[in-house]
Amino acid sequence: MTSTPTSRWPLLAMVLALAVIGVVYFIGLQQPLTALHDVQLPLNPTPVAVPPDEQAARPTATLITNPIDQTVAGRGAAITSTDNPSPEASSDTPAAPSVPFAAALEALVGTAAYSELLLSDDFINRVVVTVDNLSHNKLPARFWPLRPLASAPLVNGEGDTLTLAADNSTRYAAYVALLQRLDLNSLAALYGRDYQRFQQAYRELGYPAGYFNDRLVDVIDHLLVTPDANAPLSLVQPAVIYKFADAGLEARSLGQKLLLRLGPANAGIVKARLRELRRLVTRATP
Repeated sequence: MTSTPTSRWPLLAMVLALAVIGVVYFIGLQQPLTALHDVQLPLNPTPVAVPPDEQAARPTATLITNPIDQTVAGRGAAITSTDNPSPEASSDTPAAPSVPFAAALEALVGTAAYSELLLSDDFINRVVVTVDNLSHNKLPARFWPLRPLASAPLVNGEGDTLTLAADNSTRYAAYVALLQRLDLNSLAALYGRDYQRFQQAYRELGYPAGYFNDRLVDVIDHLLVTPDANAPLSLVQPAVIYKFADAGLEARSLGQKLLLRLGPANAGIVKARLRELRRLVTRATP
């Protein structure tokens, strides 16, 4: 925490839902960083966001628990896809979408929100990197998918009485409203349709044998066990960076700390949407 200077296109909705969750850590208690607005993300992002010791601890091969073609997302994609790839097409090669990603994204969120809230270049890669790091502690600013808030964090008191102000939660109103109106059922169908784009981005991130949908579910589960914080959160400011006064809270992951900073009401909304998203991207009975 620093004080330093939905819908016909469901994949996009899912991307935004996760992006909202991931970005608030960065924007939550930070001054505007206008340089982030013009950042260019490499075409093939590397696991630079992951410390070497953490990379070594992560498995490079996993048993696929939630194959996308056996989820609500996969079944919906099979029914609603407007793409018609040939039978000879490789399952590792994503079919060209009937509507370009950027155009569909702008149609989903509206032109104003598209230009004001999103860092749309290489958006799928940005989201994959963000999701992968929410259960860890670091993520370079250049990988975030949304623009930072223009306002500074709201705090009360000073010294030993420093707390995160309850009104700080209002700073996220536009993002939370966007998350609330996303059509997650439609979202799941398009996520299934374009799943290989996410999978390829995950492989290029440094998981050649990994499966992104399983990683997504793991991260959702990690976020859902974030404790509720109904009392004002005490802060300390040893330098220019705000930290939680409670060492246990400060030691939590990037994603859990961002949910704490959202405030109880916003966090409840986010968790409810995450539970629904989880149902759609895991094995479910037809």
